[in-house]
Amino acid sequence: LRTTRTLKLTDEGEQFYHRCKLAIDTIEKAEEDIAQNRNEPRGRLKLNISGSFQDRFIVPILADFTNRYRHLHLQVDCSDRRADLLDGGYDLLVCPGELENSTLVARKLADNYNYLVASPDYLERNRAPERLDQLADHNCLVGEHPVWYFSNGDDTVQLRPEGNWQSDNGATLLSAARRGLGIAHLPFFAVQSDIEAGDLIQILPDWSKHPEPVWIMYARQRHVPIKIRLLIDYLVEQLQQIQL
Repeated sequence: LRTTRTLKLTDEGEQFYHRCKLAIDTIEKAEEDIAQNRNEPRGRLKLNISGSFQDRFIVPILADFTNRYRHLHLQVDCSDRRADLLDGGYDLLVCPGELENSTLVARKLADNYNYLVASPDYLERNRAPERLDQLADHNCLVGEHPVWYFSNGDDTVQLRPEGNWQSDNGATLLSAARRGLGIAHLPFFAVQSDIEAGDLIQILPDWSKHPEPVWIMYARQRHVPIKIRLLIDYLVEQLQQIQL
C-alpha cells in the first residue's frame, strides 16, 4: 500500500514476507549448523548503533570480533536515534534507554552513566551549581530527551533543563560545552578524556549514579543464527570488563 508519506505491506504482502523469511531462516539454519560444526560463523551481519557516542566503546569490540572471525562480514551503521530493525534490514540493534513495546528480543549489555559537565571558561563566568535545583539558573545544553535523570545512589530526581542550545546530536552538544556555551549532560565515556585534560569539569558528581541501560535487540525467530549468538555473547563478555 502506497501513501503520500510511507509504504506499508498489504495483509497478503505480510503473509508472503513471513513465509519467505521462514524459508530463508531454514536455509540459514542449515548453513549455520555446518558453520557451528566448524566453529566458524560466516555470512553478513548488519547492525545499527544508536545514541550519543555509543560507537566509542562498541565499535572497537566489533572490530576485535571481526578480526577473530575472518569469514564474517559486518556492516555497522551509527545514528543518534533508534533505528527500525525491519525497515533498515538490520540483524541487530544496539540502543540505550528504556525499551518501548516491541516484538523484538532484547538483552541488556551494560549500564551507562551521564555526567554533568561544563568548560572552565563557562564556570569562571557562572558560579557552578551546588544543588540540582540551581541548574535552573544556568544555560543547559539540551539533547533529544527533554528530561535529565539523576541519582545519588539513594534518591532519583528528574529535571527539565532549559537553555538556548538544543540538538539531537551528541557531538554537537559536546562541542558546545567545550566552547563554553553551557552545561551538558553526556555519557561519561564521551567526556572522560576532556575531564582528564581539564577541558571540561564535572559538576555535582555525587548525582551521576543514575543507570541508563544499553540493549542489544534482534528479531524473534525460531533459530537464532550462530553469528548473532556469538556476537551478543562476545559483546556482553567484553563490556563486563569495562565500566560504562
